[in-house]
Amino acid sequence: MTLAPHRHQTDDLAECGWRTEEIVQPDGSTAFEMIPLTEEEFLHPEEGYHLPNSTFHDRIAGDIKDILTRRYLNDPTTAVFGDLIIRWEIANFKDHCPDTCVVFNVQEKDRVRTEFLVNSEGTRPCLVVEVVSPRYRKADREIKVRQYARAGVQEYIIFDRRRVRNQVLDEVLGYRLIDNVYVPITPDDEGRILCETVGLLVGLHDGEVVVVDAQTQERLLRASELEQWAIHAQQQAAQAQQRATQAEEEKSQAEQRASEAEQRAAQLAELLRSQGIDPIEFKVNSED
Repeated sequence: MTLAPHRHQTDDLAECGWRTEEIVQPDGSTAFEMIPLTEEEFLHPEEGYHLPNSTFHDRIAGDIKDILTRRYLNDPTTAVFGDLIIRWEIANFKDHCPDTCVVFNVQEKDRVRTEFLVNSEGTRPCLVVEVVSPRYRKADREIKVRQYARAGVQEYIIFDRRRVRNQVLDEVLGYRLIDNVYVPITPDDEGRILCETVGLLVGLHDGEVVVVDAQTQERLLRASELEQWAIHAQQQAAQAQQRATQAEEEKSQAEQRASEAEQRAAQLAELLRSQGIDPIEFKVNSED
């Protein structure tokens, strides 16, 4: 099998994403050609489509999914999915594949799924999170706003990074479904969006996801931060163990010196007695 980029669109593959198409060669052999995605295919991907991404996209999408997954780790009825095709099963309405979504009232949360059938599952995503793909910014920021509202998603959060006047601008946008219409969520003073569905404040700081529990104000750590914390805790534990070992060694050495001193004192007393000298009187006289 041969896999080759589309002959006219090689430079667009990373920016557009791609799908593969089977091509029969003149000699009868089969090749699979990489075809850039159209905007429609980006909006409604199927299994096997390769969506465009970037290091920013991967980091943000990965961090938000990881944080949400850990938040609901012990909740058997709340699932967090990433890059899973959602079959809305709505007439004349196409499917989506959000970067991350949260679904309440799920049965068999850990069952392997290649797609999520809304009617069959009896529930739908309550929160969808998308990280904007620059080539399809309008799709993420405008078209999907209308489509996720129609799909009945209670909240839609968008992370975006773009360049304005040679400066990098990070944005977090949010929409909440009210009377079947999305209403923009006003950010707080720190630019964070309140997600009522999951009880979290989400934002960006220096290009990194910031997630805070809206009730406790506790910040939920990213996986990289947890790893750093674990390493630091291990280092502290190792240092504490080293100090304890050193203290134990010093204690043992002190006890050994005390034992040796007692032995020498006993030997001296025995020597004095052998010479007819009372060790106690000898000690008193020595002190005088």
